[in-house]
Amino acid sequence: MKFSIFTIKTILKDRLFLMILSFILVYAFIPVFSYFSMRQLQEISITMSISLNSFILLILSLFGSIYTIWRDIERKYTFTMLSYPIKRVSYIIGRYVGFVIILLIITLINLGLGAIAIKISAGFYKSQLPIIWSNIVIAYLFSFMKYSIVLALGFLFASFSTSFFTPVFSTIAIFLAGNSIQGIYDYLMKESDKMASYLKSIVSFFYYILPNLSAFDMTSYAAYSLKININSILFSIGYFILYISVVMCIAVLIFNKRDLK
Repeated sequence: MKFSIFTIKTILKDRLFLMILSFILVYAFIPVFSYFSMRQLQEISITMSISLNSFILLILSLFGSIYTIWRDIERKYTFTMLSYPIKRVSYIIGRYVGFVIILLIITLINLGLGAIAIKISAGFYKSQLPIIWSNIVIAYLFSFMKYSIVLALGFLFASFSTSFFTPVFSTIAIFLAGNSIQGIYDYLMKESDKMASYLKSIVSFFYYILPNLSAFDMTSYAAYSLKININSILFSIGYFILYISVVMCIAVLIFNKRDLK
């Protein structure tokens, strides 16, 4: 818990965080941008609000977390801290939880600002669709879960890499693959009769190993007021908890074996 509080304090003072936080100001321009869509102001403003939240969380989870771990190791902060009777697992989990709390706080701030922007945009031109606020809240919280997984992957790669760029590019690659793996898997399985059995096994292997990040994209449900299946929500939450647990356990195991001198 001490590392979590320490992480939150250091993040709030970090220039990179303040720069990322400044993107929140873009929410003020969403009603203006959505006005150019003519008759879909409400739908466009919802989509833009959720997308802006995703962009801010992506930048923070990608660069903020990896930079913090890399800086601690590069400047020997980690070695100094771990010279005290502190377990490495406390350090890595504490750092991760601190970042997750920051992600959640930013998500809630973005949700409040997004709600104001959506309300203003919807007032310009009345849509035929109702605004289902519960769908919007779910979309924001699912974005938070999605980038908590990206954050965990960043910690995993940073736990063994000696370079700053290797975990960044590795996490970006996994992020891109995780967003498209469901579509690729569905397409290939339609053609499974024409595939060799070993190719099916390879495709299935990557499908279950890579994070299925598309399961956390609820933007269309929020923008077009679609009904959300409660079972799919529960399944995604269960998947989120399981995937985070496995990735962080591997990160801790690797970090425990790492030579930090």
